Amino acid sequence: MVVLGLAHSKRAPSSPNTFVYFCILKIAICMVLLFSLFGCVKSGTTRLSLPDSPVAYDQAWKSSLEASLLYYDRIVISDKKSGYFQTSWQTHQVGVLIGNPVKRSRLIGRVASRDPFRLDLDMQQEAFSLELGHWVADPPDKKRLNELKDRLQARLRF
Repeated sequence: MVVLGLAHSKRAPSSPNTFVYFCILKIAICMVLLFSLFGCVKSGTTRLSLPDSPVAYDQAWKSSLEASLLYYDRIVISDKKSGYFQTSWQTHQVGVLIGNPVKRSRLIGRVASRDPFRLDLDMQQEAFSLELGHWVADPPDKKRLNELKDRLQARLRF
């Protein structure tokens, strides 16, 4: 039986354990490469938590959606009962020349507490990779997220 051409070779591993370790090492390297290529680690997400607000839940929920719509075109998921909303991806080109990177971002809001109202905001940002041919995680625009946080805090009377 030939396994990777080592069965009849004069340089076969000295013990079966060496062969097993070699195979495990190959598998581990392949897994690390796959995880890095397909973005299993989401480094393109930034989370902010707003402080507690004395505003009633219904009013705070409405204000949160309105403030999000100042920066994003539309809300694609809005579930008031579970306290979750998500905006559509907003795409923008960085720079003025053709071939410059294209980025997209979206906002996700989760209600951490209803009374007092507390909201967690996640901003996800991705850049299109011409080399890989798909979207990859990109560090979010913290300035934009902080502007949104400031608007929400003003509306929720902190």
